[in-house]
Amino acid sequence: MASSRRRRTLANETIKLKVSEVRDSIARAQQKQAALLVIQGAESDIGTHVVLEKPVTIGRDPMVELPLQDEGISRRHCRVVPEEDVYFLEDLKSTNGTLLNGDKIDGRKLLNAGDRIYLGACVVKFTNSDALEVGYHTQMDALVGTDDLTGLIAKRRFDAAYVRALDAARSMRRPLVVMMLDLDGLKAINDAHGHPIGAHTIAEVGKIIGNIVSSQGAACRFGGDEFAAFLPGTDKTTGKLVGESIRAQVAGHKFEKDGVVVRPTISIGIAAFPDDGKSPDLLLRKADEALYRAKNTGRDRVNT
Repeated sequence: MASSRRRRTLANETIKLKVSEVRDSIARAQQKQAALLVIQGAESDIGTHVVLEKPVTIGRDPMVELPLQDEGISRRHCRVVPEEDVYFLEDLKSTNGTLLNGDKIDGRKLLNAGDRIYLGACVVKFTNSDALEVGYHTQMDALVGTDDLTGLIAKRRFDAAYVRALDAARSMRRPLVVMMLDLDGLKAINDAHGHPIGAHTIAEVGKIIGNIVSSQGAACRFGGDEFAAFLPGTDKTTGKLVGESIRAQVAGHKFEKDGVVVRPTISIGIAAFPDDGKSPDLLLRKADEALYRAKNTGRDRVNT
C-alpha cells in the first residue's frame, strides 16, 4: 500500500514538473523582444533585421549595426537606444533629418511597437513583439540572404555589401581587393559523374572560399560554378596570397560523394582599388579579365 502511494506521489511530481516546464516554455516564447525591420528601400536592404539588445546605429556607413544603401541617408543617420524596458530614437545630426511616423524628430523620441522610421526613401519598422515572431523574421532574413548550395551570402546581399565596402575604402583612402574565381573542369565532372557530384563539388568549394575569406571580407556564388569575393583593407600583394591559399586548398581537397572522388582546380583573377579602378563595375571587370588570363594560361592559378 505504501509502495502504491509512493508511485502516485512520484507520478504527481512528474506531472507538476512537466506542467512547470511547459509554462516556462510558453513564458519564454511570450517574452517581448524589440527589433528593427527594413520594410521599404533598396531591394538588397528589404528584410534586413536587427534585434535591439544594444544601441543600434542606422546609416550608410558599412560599419554601423544597420547599414543601408540609400544615397539620401547620412553615413551615421540615427540611433535606437534601449533603456531598461523602453527604446528611444535619436537623430545624429543627419543631413536630411529623421522622421518618426512622418514627423521630423528633434532630439530623442520614445518608440512604440509598430512605429515607422523614415530615412530618405527607406522605411524601418520598430517592433516589440514576442520572441517567436522576432525569431521568424530572423530565420526568414537568413533564408533570403543565403545561397542554399554553398551557405555563402546571396549575390544581392554581396552586391550591396561590396558597394558599401568600396565606398568606405574610397572615403578612408584604404585599398580593397576584388576576386573572381571559377572552377576548372566542372563540365567534365558533370558529364562523367552527373550533376549531383558537380553540385557537391561547388558546395565544397564554396565552403573553402567562405572559410578563408569570411574573417577578412565577403564572398558569394556569382553564378553556376563562379564565385566573387572582396577584401577590404587588403592590397594586391596580400590579396594574391589569399588567392593562392584558396587555390592550394581546392587543389589539395578530397572531393568525395557516394564513393566518387573528383579533383577539380580553381582559377582566380584579382583586381585592386584604387590601382585597377575606382568603380564597382570596373573593378569586377578587371578581376574578370584577370580570371580569363588565368584560364587561358593553364588554369589552376592566380592572376592579377
